[in-house]
Amino acid sequence: MTTTITGATGVNQITDDAITVAKLPTGSVLQVVSADFSSTTTTNSTSYVDSGLTATITPTSATSKILVTLTGHYYTDNTGADVRGYMSLVRGSTQIGWQLNGAYVGGNSNFTLYASGAIQKLDSPSTTNATNYKVQIKVINSGCNLNFGGDALAPTLTLMEIAG
Repeated sequence: MTTTITGATGVNQITDDAITVAKLPTGSVLQVVSADFSSTTTTNSTSYVDSGLTATITPTSATSKILVTLTGHYYTDNTGADVRGYMSLVRGSTQIGWQLNGAYVGGNSNFTLYASGAIQKLDSPSTTNATNYKVQIKVINSGCNLNFGGDALAPTLTLMEIAG
């Protein structure tokens, strides 16, 4: 038995038995890609290095937006005074967001900073090609180690395609 639904508000678009991406309104979530990172990356670099956390999405339309959400956890250890760590969100080779956590501790004492950070960015890649997003990390002081991730602190990178 076939049920026909009609109406002036767009409900009649489902009568052909196919709800396609093209029929969804602007602002609809079209797809979600998520990556967890249970490894640990350690660096003492004052220049950004890849953390190993990446995710790739292939937009269905060049007008789509990608809502990128990073929840990252890291800790720094230091025998000096400046214990700041940075997380950077990168599309391809272009930085689209960053976040800093840290502290300046006077004197020359051992200090560990545990930090949780989040970056959320509505990106416009303007392509239907596979698009890679990655997380990079660095420290402010090369005498400090930044430890990104780990089982108990697994960072997550989530990509949501939003109809444009």
